[in-house]
Amino acid sequence: MRNTRMSSRARRIAACTAIAVAAGTMLSTPALAEDKGPGAPKAAATTKAKPRFDYNGDGKGDIVLSIAGSMRVSIDGSATRNIPFFMDERRQDIKDVITPGDLDGNGRPELMWTDAEGSLYMKANFDNAQYGYDWKSTGWNKYDRIVAAGDLTGDGKNDLIARTYDGDVYLFAGTGDLKAPFGAGVKVAEGWSDFDQIVGVADADGDGIGDLYVRNRTDDLLFIGGTGNADKPFKSPVRLGAGWHAYNQLLSADDLDGDGLSDLLARTQDGDLYMYRAKGDGGFADPVKWRSGWQAATLLGNSGAPRGYGKDQFFARDAKDANWRRMALNNGQFTDASLWGPGNTNNPDPYARYTVAVANALSRNGTCTRLQVVDGKLHVDGDHVGGSDVADGDWSAYDSIVGPGDLSGDGLGDLVARDKAGTLWLFQGDGSAQKFAAPVRLGGGWNTYNKILGSGDVDGDGRADLLARGTDGHLYLYPGTGNSAAPFRARQDLGGGWNGYTGLAAVADATGNGTTDVIATDASGQAYRYDGQGAYGGKFKPRAPLGGGWNIYNELF
Repeated sequence: MRNTRMSSRARRIAACTAIAVAAGTMLSTPALAEDKGPGAPKAAATTKAKPRFDYNGDGKGDIVLSIAGSMRVSIDGSATRNIPFFMDERRQDIKDVITPGDLDGNGRPELMWTDAEGSLYMKANFDNAQYGYDWKSTGWNKYDRIVAAGDLTGDGKNDLIARTYDGDVYLFAGTGDLKAPFGAGVKVAEGWSDFDQIVGVADADGDGIGDLYVRNRTDDLLFIGGTGNADKPFKSPVRLGAGWHAYNQLLSADDLDGDGLSDLLARTQDGDLYMYRAKGDGGFADPVKWRSGWQAATLLGNSGAPRGYGKDQFFARDAKDANWRRMALNNGQFTDASLWGPGNTNNPDPYARYTVAVANALSRNGTCTRLQVVDGKLHVDGDHVGGSDVADGDWSAYDSIVGPGDLSGDGLGDLVARDKAGTLWLFQGDGSAQKFAAPVRLGGGWNTYNKILGSGDVDGDGRADLLARGTDGHLYLYPGTGNSAAPFRARQDLGGGWNGYTGLAAVADATGNGTTDVIATDASGQAYRYDGQGAYGGKFKPRAPLGGGWNIYNELF
């Protein structure tokens, strides 16, 4: 499948500080090992775990990634080559890439991926140009993380784990048969909702069993060793140190230095990859800068991270009613503005003045969709959606329309619209960006907000959320539930002072960490970026300046 999310060559911003990892302090939840850190290195295992995705057969792990909408393989962290296939002709958006290893013992690794609707796919001979897949399983959208974790059961076959939104962990044991590569899921752990990244490795401590590195919401990295016991596959977590949210992604390609132990990679916002070399006890040697220029990768295989989706850009309308867009560069910066739609700056698209919103992922290909209300009809127009009028009814009855993403839990983007009496309605999408189910009333009182916006996941739980600015200047978060009957939990106050901005827009992910960011402009024309850090309950980092001259725009979307 081809990933249709768009990205551009990134421009560097200030480098994040490398982190020195200290072993030690124990936490209370979840329970940690009784010792104060990793013990002495173990003797090397008789049979070392091979890297699960060694593309060129050199004994070192390689990385699957997406750049500019194409899936690629990076060999040794540098040269890349395309993987010449995409899943089917519907062009569905890839949500995650998983490299489980050699599942059938023929010496070649398999490749797996998920789509927005919760299907899990596997392709055995992925290095050919044929469409399709060799195995498909549905219903995986009940999980917010699916992780390849090496051999956890000690039978020589690689396994999967999957975590529910409530933090329960299920083990899917490998079978060795590509016709049914995994057994039924068995619950093996609970209380894991605190982890915002779960990275599986082939073997980090030298016992030949798969292991995990997990990052919690209080900024710690923990090592969870595998036991080889299917009934209790995990040892107690051991804390390796704090400060790991200085990295926007953690991932593993397993063994990078040829010693048979799985190493960890960490990406800074400006695209530097740091290697943490495994010592054989679950801990690391001091980090070294391994590669640079990785900020353009919008998807990294085996990262176990939240996924930004859909609206990785934002839009603006100027005084001539022309629509402009700026693409996120995945490092907190954006491209120069480009005109969206036909026409030019002096004679823009005549329909541009009717734009009311830009929706997130209404179509299965994951792209954003421009919404226009013309003579009471809702008109959609997107990169891969033919412009047309959709849905019945009088859409001029709504004074705010927002497309934050999937609110119903089916993986397909939805709309919310507020009518002039202050009632909010949900319009559930069908993945075509052409049709919506009958509206569902969500409740009244929404006219206390002067701005409603949303694009993807704000609080890092994998669900689409909604943001609303009150007339009191406070910004409120409505966390998504994935339930169409009650799509939001109780609102959270994110703080005041937001009425000082004339423009607000949400971007699904501008900084490469998978959570939503907010762009704000003031009357003087200064623009700012508020970086989402979902691990901290939807709170934003202090604002970062984006420069001046933005008062040429009357509205942001």
